[in-house]
Amino acid sequence: MADQGPPSGTEPPTKEMAEVRLDADGKPLSKNALKKLLKAEKAAAAKAEKAKKKAAEAAANPKKKKVVEEEILDPTAYKANREATVVALQKEGVNPYPHKFHVDYRLPDYNAEYDPKTTDGETLDGEQVSVAGRIYSVRGQGKLFFYDIRGDGAKVQVMSDLKSYAAGEDAFYKIHRIIKSGDVIGVRGYPGKSRKGELSIFPTEITLLSPCLHMLPFAKGDSSLGGLANMETR
Repeated sequence: MADQGPPSGTEPPTKEMAEVRLDADGKPLSKNALKKLLKAEKAAAAKAEKAKKKAAEAAANPKKKKVVEEEILDPTAYKANREATVVALQKEGVNPYPHKFHVDYRLPDYNAEYDPKTTDGETLDGEQVSVAGRIYSVRGQGKLFFYDIRGDGAKVQVMSDLKSYAAGEDAFYKIHRIIKSGDVIGVRGYPGKSRKGELSIFPTEITLLSPCLHMLPFAKGDSSLGGLANMETR
């Protein structure tokens, strides 16, 4: 005799109705509780499958590790690299700590002298002067580099471009590979202002006066003291 279907007027049991789950007391879950449980299990299974797929794709197509400058993350490596630079300069016959560098203006005096004499986007090509200061900011690449040097409570921007550098291309790129934040440098060049109106010096020559072997604290705002907020530490 053939199997008979469900009695007329009744619906076949759903998966939720056919499946019985027990609660913590060993009693069958209610219909609503069972639906919530099955829904949560389905979502968890989908999430696990998605994570599994993502892991498989990552294994099949490994991304290249992002290269981060060790001087930003590793102070020990930074110091070792700077010491190696000093040794390399000495082997080349270059004194990384020269005894003398003639300075025409202290930085506050330079600002007072040339801020009123210069206009936006122009340089005084007929007048070369020399200044010195500690590098607190480094920007740029290629044929143009920007440095903020500070000293005696004042700041001057250094805008160094290949075309203006007297010693030529090799010397230009070499000095910019060597100097880092914290170094004391001497700059000889033309006074002027950037197109945005910032008083600058456009160097024909840059001299490393004292390499800094340690990382500077990150600067806060326009402070010339870097990121040291504690006055006693300063």
